[in-house]
Amino acid sequence: MKYILLLLAIGVFQVSAVNWALLVSGSNAFYNYRHQADVCHSYKTLIRNGYSPENVIVFAYDDIAQNRQNIYKGAIYNQPNKDGFSENVYDGCVIDYTKTDVNPANFLNVLKGNYDHLPDGHKFINSTREDNIFVYFSDHGSPGLIAFPTSYLYEQELIETFQYMYENDRYNKLVFYLETCESGSMFVNLPTNHRIYALSAANPFESSWGTYCPPDDVVNGKSLGTCLGDEFSVTFLENVDLGDFSQSLQEHFEFIRDHTLLSNVMQWGDVSFTSDTIKEFFWGRRFQEKRKMCPKDAFFMNEENVSRWDSRDNKLLFYQNRFNQTGDLEDFIELEKEIKSRAYFDTIFGELQQSLKLTGDYHFALNQNCLKSVIEIFEDKCTKLTDYGLKYVKLFGEMCDSTNLLQIQLNMVVSTLCMTE
Repeated sequence: MKYILLLLAIGVFQVSAVNWALLVSGSNAFYNYRHQADVCHSYKTLIRNGYSPENVIVFAYDDIAQNRQNIYKGAIYNQPNKDGFSENVYDGCVIDYTKTDVNPANFLNVLKGNYDHLPDGHKFINSTREDNIFVYFSDHGSPGLIAFPTSYLYEQELIETFQYMYENDRYNKLVFYLETCESGSMFVNLPTNHRIYALSAANPFESSWGTYCPPDDVVNGKSLGTCLGDEFSVTFLENVDLGDFSQSLQEHFEFIRDHTLLSNVMQWGDVSFTSDTIKEFFWGRRFQEKRKMCPKDAFFMNEENVSRWDSRDNKLLFYQNRFNQTGDLEDFIELEKEIKSRAYFDTIFGELQQSLKLTGDYHFALNQNCLKSVIEIFEDKCTKLTDYGLKYVKLFGEMCDSTNLLQIQLNMVVSTLCMTE
């Protein structure tokens, strides 16, 4: 009898196992249009592929669809028109965490299942040891951190959360796709035996790139004036949309790597299960084999001449393009602000590098507590790091791993840097 009960228990676990997904756009502002477009595209893809809506959790600031700069109110597009194929990915995209709720604390608590630390009534990943989890994040980053609208998630915090999830049987297998500059730096310490597998859009010391940028941002005959997606993200999403259920995670990686032309896509963590098919993570347990596939010619990213922008230069190019198109004084003012902002960061960090004789090479901060402290001091006393300013976090990392940390943090960062403003 006990063997029958054991078999029944195993059967129950197998039937009750579900897939979970956490999809995050960590930015705001219309010039970052592509991040929310990526995430809403991923949401609709997972739902079409049989995910239960209750098991898909979305973070997005939600300031794009109704933005005054959006010529198609209530709509977001992740692809330009081609042969009549372009979907409003905002239509039906259910966003669970918006505005100030898009923050690192909520992100980590959703992963951990700490519902009592979340806003009342908000969704969280209520997973078991039997469930697979897919995490996708699209935004800006720098060595050792990824950005949210008003704060940052540090590599150490992410790795500690993964460790907690592993020790508390929060998943069967977890797959994480990360689209940010220097995204590989978030996974350099990812264990290779914890059933967590990650792809980074870029290696630890390079930018990721936007795509379908002007002039290739035309939807229904009109230019949206911004990048519609990110190169890594739309490559993997358009591939999944084709519906090749037989691809393994390894084959999917190789396809994405070979079609992401301007950054180096990399694998991290536990690669022991990369022979698993992508169906195990991108398709829900309610998956139906007969679902309608996207047409083969819907995949655009095999075109090498599609316009791409370096994520670090996106805001500058956005306002340059807008001013060239409109001649509007407001766009000119924003362009001038961005030029001055970039010059400010170049100047103060150039002085920091020279005064401390820093190399300026890529540096991943071993002392993450110091890095976090330095950034907090800098943003409190000087100015918030912009998408462009984040390129200089590597100097903070190098500084933190040198000697006299307190003197360097307090005196050099706060006093010397801010006095040059």
